[in-house]
Amino acid sequence: MSTKKKTLSDNKLIHLARLARGLEAGGFYNAAKVCWAAAYSEEIRHSLEQGLPLSQEELDLEMGAALDYLEASGAQPELIRALEHGRLAVRENRIIPHTEIPDVFVCRKCGEIILSVETVDCPACSAASITLRRFPPVYFMEPLFPAQAVAALASAPCELEDTIQDLSEGQLAQPPRPGEWSIRDALLHILVSEELMIGRMKKILSEENPDLQAVAAWAMDENRSISTRVILNRFRISRQETLQLLAGIQPQDWWRTAHHEEFGSLTLLEHVSYFAKHERDHLRQIFLIRQALGA
Repeated sequence: MSTKKKTLSDNKLIHLARLARGLEAGGFYNAAKVCWAAAYSEEIRHSLEQGLPLSQEELDLEMGAALDYLEASGAQPELIRALEHGRLAVRENRIIPHTEIPDVFVCRKCGEIILSVETVDCPACSAASITLRRFPPVYFMEPLFPAQAVAALASAPCELEDTIQDLSEGQLAQPPRPGEWSIRDALLHILVSEELMIGRMKKILSEENPDLQAVAAWAMDENRSISTRVILNRFRISRQETLQLLAGIQPQDWWRTAHHEEFGSLTLLEHVSYFAKHERDHLRQIFLIRQALGA
């Protein structure tokens, strides 16, 4: 993308953000939300146009550029250190513990960035801690309503069955391009994630603020020999157990907490919301794989 186009995009974003904040100040909240949405849409669309850095080499290079930019703009030393921790983790291909990069907040009043293990008022302008914007490690963790999360989990088995029912095992095991996942690979990943989710749910419901170890679900896909239909059947059985477990909890149980090695403190609702959204991402992936195969 040319420098001119980047500048135009930056100007649009600043204008939309200024307008949104001005509308909020005037009490025109429903108009403000449109401007915030338009600004976020610009970010997504332009990032897709420029292409996402996905390889370790690309990520390392772009993080180096980001560090140079932040240092030149006078960013806080703790922010620089946090991104340096992230860059090292990318180079070593490992998770980033919450102890290395704690929760991140931005003050909606003055723009100050705060990294803290506990919620604090803005040190720059004293804005109340509850007014700061928290940035979760991934949007999957933004909590759904309990009924919404349960409905998403409940509908997944039938949606998967409808998507693959007329495909042969050969088609299900065929990646659309060399090195990419097949439908079977994606479905096995969904099964492993489901089994990880229910194990953690039981731990959160039976223990007080248990410790949860960070696990890469893709690294747990060990059952390479079983057929796709067996994978789907195992998923359906486990999902039934999950739904029965959730149906039997009390409303206050959704707020039971655990401490996650990577994400810090999280509630049962955040945990379930994470897996419900993660699963939807892979349901879309399976649909796109099928399209790519022309099936």
